[in-house]
Amino acid sequence: AMGIGEHTQDKYGRCFCKDHHRETCNECCLSFDNRHIEEKVGLRKKRSEVELVAEQKAIILSALRGMEQMRPRPNEERFEMHYEFLRQAEEKLERFAAAGEDVESALTKANDREMACELERMALGQALSKQKPGQTKFNLGGPEHQSIFEDFISPPARKSKGKAEAFTCDFCSTTSVVKLQLCSRCRKVAYCNKSCQKAAWKAHKKQCVELNPTKKNPKTLNLTWDQVEAHDGAPVEGRTLEVCAILDESMMRHVFSCKDRAGVIRRVAAYTNSGQIAGLKQGAILRWKNPRFHYFMDGNGGARIEEEDLANITIV
Repeated sequence: AMGIGEHTQDKYGRCFCKDHHRETCNECCLSFDNRHIEEKVGLRKKRSEVELVAEQKAIILSALRGMEQMRPRPNEERFEMHYEFLRQAEEKLERFAAAGEDVESALTKANDREMACELERMALGQALSKQKPGQTKFNLGGPEHQSIFEDFISPPARKSKGKAEAFTCDFCSTTSVVKLQLCSRCRKVAYCNKSCQKAAWKAHKKQCVELNPTKKNPKTLNLTWDQVEAHDGAPVEGRTLEVCAILDESMMRHVFSCKDRAGVIRRVAAYTNSGQIAGLKQGAILRWKNPRFHYFMDGNGGARIEEEDLANITIV
């Protein structure tokens, strides 16, 4: 049996739990953020100083929200330490903004990432409560925890055999409303320009397997939230958004927080005649053909499902 902390590394140096080769494993109580390794070896574009400081601020704010909910409450020294870190991050961001850097976009991205983590924790609590009605305390970690995560909270498959990611740059993560140029060898990943492709090649060539030249280009993966949002509210004709409903926030109508294969979480709300989407529940996969992005009045984004949209929606 493995002990807590045992892990393995792939050829790039990315870390995974030893027994299951998961980046985040609830069974082994391990979670690795491999972004900095992917940036170091050239698989991903390095985050800017603005993005890194924005992430620091988002993490601190998330920590403070968590501390407020702790019982017993942490001592004031811990709060003061976090508020000092927050002040330092805000000062740096103010200097970046004065220099003309796009601080707002960096903060939005960082806050979305941290909020996704909080929503996942809420979703886990909701799933555990449904599994064990009346129980108020749960032991986290272990096979049961992992099983619940896979059944109710895990995103749709990140990869699908024989399909390509043609609308998001594999290096800088920029999304596009038109197909990007696929790697000419594997035809599985795409780049928004020659500069990104050149910067990524040293690392990408280690995993680039040439596709038979006689074969047609692979089909494209289903849409992510960011790819739908890139169309500025217009329907993405002929393509399908695929998300997992992880958290039920319904009151007067069906409202679910839904995760895409990239791990981005947005809201799906039913503005149908019944206020519901038949079959939608925690853990269900929703597929919507010809989707469009919607911004809600509270500032959140996602999908507003009207009655006429139901014909294009499948729940599995």
